[in-house]
Amino acid sequence: MPLPPSSLVVDLHTHGTGFLPRPVAAAYRAATRGAMPADVGFGELAAAGVDAVVAKAVGDPIVTAFHLPRSPWRSVLHQLEAIRRQAAAGGARLAGSVGEVRAAHGEARPAVVLGVEGGDVLRGHPERVEQLHLLGVRVVGLVHYVHNGLGTVGLPWQEWVPLPIPTRRPTVRGLSPEGAEVVDALVTTGIVVDLAHADRATTLQACERAGALGAAVVSSHAGARAVSDFDRFHDDDELRAIAATGGLVGLWPFSYGGQGVADVADWCRHATYLAELIGPDHIAIGTDMNGVSGLMDGYRGEHDLLPVLARALRTTAGFDEADVQAVLGGNALRVLEQAARPG
Repeated sequence: MPLPPSSLVVDLHTHGTGFLPRPVAAAYRAATRGAMPADVGFGELAAAGVDAVVAKAVGDPIVTAFHLPRSPWRSVLHQLEAIRRQAAAGGARLAGSVGEVRAAHGEARPAVVLGVEGGDVLRGHPERVEQLHLLGVRVVGLVHYVHNGLGTVGLPWQEWVPLPIPTRRPTVRGLSPEGAEVVDALVTTGIVVDLAHADRATTLQACERAGALGAAVVSSHAGARAVSDFDRFHDDDELRAIAATGGLVGLWPFSYGGQGVADVADWCRHATYLAELIGPDHIAIGTDMNGVSGLMDGYRGEHDLLPVLARALRTTAGFDEADVQAVLGGNALRVLEQAARPG
């Protein structure tokens, strides 16, 4: 069953193409042994039936170090500008509000909302939050693949891709005082806090901090650890804490190296579990387009979001039509709209 014309499909977590320099990107693709899907340009979103994406620059040193001699901050700004150029080249409209997302939909154009994954460049510089907002950024992931002085991560880079590099483990886990300052700045500026990649302590403390300010948080690409025991997924108390803020968990069609979700049926088990635990109003979809290292069986990429994932929600997961539309986009639009009215 196709979605009614008034429905909008929103992917809560994507990247632009080429956020890593070409030689580094080629090496990364080679390291995944062909599991990483082909890049998808913003010009393909309309054909894929995707109305809006949150496209993120990456702010941690896993990416910014490859943009030397630019500073990490300049690297993030450079990546955001690249997303802007790619959106324009693909006929997409940059959207800084839900109203602009809907306006793009009325023009039959996809919308691109800017984001940042990894708030490393904000440590010690909470004033940069305002600059990001002025540039159109509306979602910021607090952490990514490294502990960054704002919070701690659930799956550090050296554990995900084992490297013979000695690393120091944090003696204290969770949201740091600087991290709390950044959460406050994001919320009061109207930017959604994204807790994907955060560990349990950081997730719970950030939810408490943002919730006290009346702000919803998201975990843009994740799952339920009770269904699949994967360090990137959330325990039940974390899921409840996210939902208690009014926030969302983005269902992630990721599979690589035996981690994540195996296939569409497994992905639906996450959807059903989340619906029973926190309710369908707290579920979205985040595919990690152009950044994901591998995909579950039965899902080939962004062009399958509607024909595969939407159908699976209706049939395998048993969601009614109102809940399907909420998960595909309505919930994400609600949280983005609420964030624009802080306090």
